[in-house]
Amino acid sequence: MRDINNVKGTRRLSLYSNIFDHPDMKDAHIFELSNSPYKAQFYDGSFHFESNTKKIGIVDQFQGKRPAVLNREFVVERKELQFYIVHTLILDSHIVDGLHRFISGKGKLDIDTRVVTIDFLKHVSQLNCDYSPMFYLAENMAKSSKEQFLKTSSEKLASVLRLHCMEESSFVENEEIKYKKEALDHYYDLYGASNLDDCGANWAKSLVDAQELKYYIDLTRVSYACLLKMVLIHFMNPAINEKNILAKNKEFETFLTSELNILMAREVNLALYYFSNFAGKFVNVQPNMSFAKAVKNLKATAWDLLLLRLPEFLLTPSNLPEINTAYIVSSEEKLLSVGDMFNLESIFYSDLKSNASPKLSFNAEIFEPVISKGKLDAVFRDREHLSIRRLQENLAAPISDSKLNWLIEDLENQLKYLCA
Repeated sequence: MRDINNVKGTRRLSLYSNIFDHPDMKDAHIFELSNSPYKAQFYDGSFHFESNTKKIGIVDQFQGKRPAVLNREFVVERKELQFYIVHTLILDSHIVDGLHRFISGKGKLDIDTRVVTIDFLKHVSQLNCDYSPMFYLAENMAKSSKEQFLKTSSEKLASVLRLHCMEESSFVENEEIKYKKEALDHYYDLYGASNLDDCGANWAKSLVDAQELKYYIDLTRVSYACLLKMVLIHFMNPAINEKNILAKNKEFETFLTSELNILMAREVNLALYYFSNFAGKFVNVQPNMSFAKAVKNLKATAWDLLLLRLPEFLLTPSNLPEINTAYIVSSEEKLLSVGDMFNLESIFYSDLKSNASPKLSFNAEIFEPVISKGKLDAVFRDREHLSIRRLQENLAAPISDSKLNWLIEDLENQLKYLCA
């Protein structure tokens, strides 16, 4: 679908004009969400399909908005921009497994899981949108041998392709799975095979050395190091009061910038929630917990953080004029309940090839019992200035793999002393 940025309809142009006037920012792009005048084409918020205790939820981190794209051409030169909206659903590993069981008939599905799966498939069939298994693939690659990855991923990818080839109206009207010949022919040609099982196998083989998956795995390890440090800081001084929370927040930001040489938007947000005792089960580590369980829980949260990041990875200037609005699909309660913790306000790119610098919204009201509004505003201002300063400076590369390995080992050893 074509969409056009309207010059008169978009606010805050004067705020951004100084950015795009700078010679080093001629290719900069901002995907603005909080102040976007455009409603999302598909969803106005998160929601879920439910049957008794079973759920499949769709997580909206875009605040019910379609991003306004701001660049020099639009802000300074006042030209209209034309875009094409693409709708993608990013499936977590449990959803991929459940869909595979439903499509292939392999394994058991209880009645409630089958009900929500059918409701979900009818919904997406009506929208005719894309399914992305990239999160599952990254997680499976990180946790499997090459042989295991090829076997399990081949089977699941064949099921994803069956979903892609499914005749939507037949499923919506009769819950019947039929395939579209043109879709089958497309994938047979794309993957050089004569059936979908072989297509899935060839797709899996093509991903074994994929740099994209390696980047996701490496990023998850950085998140895990952040979570280890977060827990250690909190365990050493767990008191919930303003002075202590702010001191711990400052210590964590210093760790990110000095040890990792990277400012992780989600982790730095999560830390303030966690230090204030508002993170719920998202950082589920207690002082009396065993070390093995603490590590397992923190690694699971690191993967959750990667999953939440994936929609912003698809919003890149290199893909324009295509705007890919992607939503997480999960059955995990802690992911479905993150709410305001990780809504995207904007995403900044200094050029067409730079990494994203997201700005996340904050539920300021929840902090009122423990942090004054003035102090919280100061935290946000200091963090924004830090982010801008880092963008302007010629910073060294983030932590190397070898140093990260050493750092994680050191942090885990410290955690052993604090666990039961």
